[in-house]
Amino acid sequence: MDRLVRAVAAVVRGSARLLADDRRDWAHALLAETDEVATAPSARLAWLAGGLWLVAREIVVYRVVPVLAFVAGAVGLVWIGWPGASTNSATPANRMYVVGTLVLLAGLPVLVRRFAGPVRRGWAPSAARLGGYTVVLALVAAVDVKHRIGSQLGAYFPVVGGVWAMYVGFLLILAGHVAGLLILTSRRIRVSRGVLPAALGAAALIAAVLYLLAPYGIDAAIERATGDWGQATVPDYLLLGCFALAALAVPVAVHAVTIRLADNDGRPGVLAPARQAVLATTCAMAVAAMLVAVLTSLTIALRPGDVPRQPAGDGICHNCEPPTIVVPSNLRQEYQAESDVAHAGGSTLLALLVVPLVGAAIAAGRAGANGSRRPGGPFH
Repeated sequence: MDRLVRAVAAVVRGSARLLADDRRDWAHALLAETDEVATAPSARLAWLAGGLWLVAREIVVYRVVPVLAFVAGAVGLVWIGWPGASTNSATPANRMYVVGTLVLLAGLPVLVRRFAGPVRRGWAPSAARLGGYTVVLALVAAVDVKHRIGSQLGAYFPVVGGVWAMYVGFLLILAGHVAGLLILTSRRIRVSRGVLPAALGAAALIAAVLYLLAPYGIDAAIERATGDWGQATVPDYLLLGCFALAALAVPVAVHAVTIRLADNDGRPGVLAPARQAVLATTCAMAVAAMLVAVLTSLTIALRPGDVPRQPAGDGICHNCEPPTIVVPSNLRQEYQAESDVAHAGGSTLLALLVVPLVGAAIAAGRAGANGSRRPGGPFH
């Protein structure tokens, strides 16, 4: 019996290395108290068995499940994004997206953990990370499919230096979103109760409304409003106005709600209300932009035949180098259709960079103008 007790204790001690720092100390305390709480070998064995069960559950929930979920997502992304004909100009870029996305999703948690600490305890932060990773993987997969459909005439859709720069920039923007998610769900960032749920709720609501208004994006309305696709209509201006109004109204609303919630929270270690407002507003705008981008990209990838069509041009290949190459007349319809799919939803991807910055600027401006009711200035 004593040999079995020592064996179980060794398993608990070895398994404790896989736990988070605070839970590792708990496991060591459990081992240290074994002889104090029980003297009979059977009682010590029961005590250690209960501790081993708790340690195993912690490892499965916080180590094994996230790893398996990431592996499943990675396999799905590779399965969707990696294939492609050698004549399709999007194939190299799609594979770069796959590799780059998986590297940043795997590497950023290690980097962020060094500066912001591990994920906060509880199911909500872990669920937020899982949901965020799922959205990013879905977005990259949809963009890969969209590019593959829109570049089948590879010779007329060359990926030149400027295009590669945009692709790398897109990965950097995704890295910023993922880093923000990891930081907000880390232990060193403490905000008032209800702040992040309110911000996420507002983001999900406005994203759903904007997506329903323009499931294929607002690129066609922008083109018509600027005169590139002909005359804009009243619905075009109303649609663009709704998006502009959302970009201004959501930060103001989230900022006001956050200040109200944070001003009533006197717990030590919680960020100042103004800082919480900037974080919550930026978070809400980033989540809204990400949801609109993924929903729009998925719609385009799944239903490319319904993408708004641009009027047929003069056959000039504007994507080619030099841009004076003429597309043969028998390929012009196919070229135009693929070009429309490839460029559809581009504004939603650009919004991933612009919209969070707009939210942060509005929140910071309101904090500077109004201050905070806490002493020491708006950010203290």
